[in-house]
Amino acid sequence: MEKLSANYRFKKNLGFTLLTFVLGWAIFTFLLFPNLSLLKITLFPEGKFDAKPVMQIMHSARVVRALIHSFVLAVSLTVTVNVLGIFEILVLDYFDIKGSKWLNIAFHSPLICNGMVLVTAYNFLFGSQGFLTANLMQLYPDMNPYWFRGFGAVLIEMTFAGTSNHIMFVRDSLKNIDYQTIEAAQNMGVRAEKILSRVVLPTLKPSIFAASILTFIVGISAFATPQVLGGENFETINPLVMSFSKTLTTRNYAAVLALFLGVITILVLGISNYIESRGNYVSVSKVKTPLKKMKIKNPVLNGIVTVTAHIAALVQTIPLLFVFIFSFMSVQDLYAGNISLSNLSLNNYLTVFRSTTGLKPVLTSVLYSAAAAVTVVTIMLFIARILTKYHNRLTGTLEMLLQIPWFLPATLIALGLVMTFDKPTPFTFGTALTGTVYIMLIGYIILKLPYTLRMIKAAYAGLDGSLEEAAKNLGASPARTYLKVLFPILWPTILSVFLLNFIQQLAEYNVSVFLFHPMFQPLGVVLNTATSPDSSPEAQMLTFVYSVIIMIVSTATIVFVYGRKSAALKERG
Repeated sequence: MEKLSANYRFKKNLGFTLLTFVLGWAIFTFLLFPNLSLLKITLFPEGKFDAKPVMQIMHSARVVRALIHSFVLAVSLTVTVNVLGIFEILVLDYFDIKGSKWLNIAFHSPLICNGMVLVTAYNFLFGSQGFLTANLMQLYPDMNPYWFRGFGAVLIEMTFAGTSNHIMFVRDSLKNIDYQTIEAAQNMGVRAEKILSRVVLPTLKPSIFAASILTFIVGISAFATPQVLGGENFETINPLVMSFSKTLTTRNYAAVLALFLGVITILVLGISNYIESRGNYVSVSKVKTPLKKMKIKNPVLNGIVTVTAHIAALVQTIPLLFVFIFSFMSVQDLYAGNISLSNLSLNNYLTVFRSTTGLKPVLTSVLYSAAAAVTVVTIMLFIARILTKYHNRLTGTLEMLLQIPWFLPATLIALGLVMTFDKPTPFTFGTALTGTVYIMLIGYIILKLPYTLRMIKAAYAGLDGSLEEAAKNLGASPARTYLKVLFPILWPTILSVFLLNFIQQLAEYNVSVFLFHPMFQPLGVVLNTATSPDSSPEAQMLTFVYSVIIMIVSTATIVFVYGRKSAALKERG
């Protein structure tokens, strides 16, 4: 018996040692080494600190202008997204507004159509060769075809695309408000506007603050939208990084800019954590009365709010509708601005699904996204289990290291991988990864580490410890206990995280554009290429089919994931 016990301990210790070694190698090779290598290549090219690239960058008028543009966009976006996002959640759950079911669907559209899909939609609607522009120019021949270009265009697109955090997270905080506090204020004769400003909004302060930080980071690191809609007069940091990275002579400048963006992101997150830790926020009671919608008694104000809400809903859904319609049109009708039911056909869909060339970007993105989602979820199931069972310096350090991708811009991560692994290294067993089919998969996995870890760790933390103890007392082995008792409970969370990771990577652009293999272009890169004036009309039309496919998959995933959550909440209620 003692021999068997010693044997088991030996195998367990050996397995733990091997797991620790593999984790240590992977974290150092793909999270630490590329970023340290990037620092060395750019700032310590010959072993000594060289400030020349930094000074040259800072003396460039183009770079300074891009930095100012990025900062102005980030600040402006934080304001506009908060105004729109807070307005939308109040319309959905606080005020009693007509057409709330339709508004609920419309305000969820940024979850379905975002990133390169939405940028493409805006470009083909409002761009110089866009559908709406073509119709307007028939009425006003002298108008500027580039009217929807520059800071205003970028801000509008990113504002209506950026309310996802408010709809998913801030809205939950609003729903968790105890209605008794509002009733108490009403009984004291407090006016409706004061209840909103003194009771409701202060309760939302933590979630609004978190959404604001995320929005600021999105703005400062904006890539696809400024690249497509910004034009020559509104260039931001990331498109400039992309431009500099194309040649070996300016690649160092791209790395310096990416590092600068990383420093800004870390500073913003650090300051936000400091402010959040010192904040004194309003708490809510544990036993809550569900929030009840309030009628706006002033008919004029009620009319203004209702009309504004429906206009916002239309602005958010029109791009989706037109992308769907464009997918059935010919290129001639699109450029002429003609929509006719008799001219709609399935030709674009047949071109995609009948040819290997047309289907290749879809298959590429699906395979990469699925492989990344499966890999990252599998890895995090093991790591999150360790982090929840053992609390020491080693696990604390491990968790902190796995959060690195959350602190760094996607372009910095991509450049680190490209510039580090463009030659063989001992850590990759003498293999150069740049230009291979593997490096983009590695980039996808890195991007999703922090989110997946947080979600699965939270699922582990919510498990009832008595279940595992009972299985152990019944003689079940740790592996059997995990597979038969714990895993089925975790499965809904695992599936939800997998699906959300999958759809978020389908049209990924920021990392893909640096890491993709020329023979296997993902959808994000294909969609961006189609926005160029140099792309063929046929290629442009196929992007609408790709966009519809992405939207259908995203819609099905969101309905499945959030439908399950709603059903679970109703059962508990």
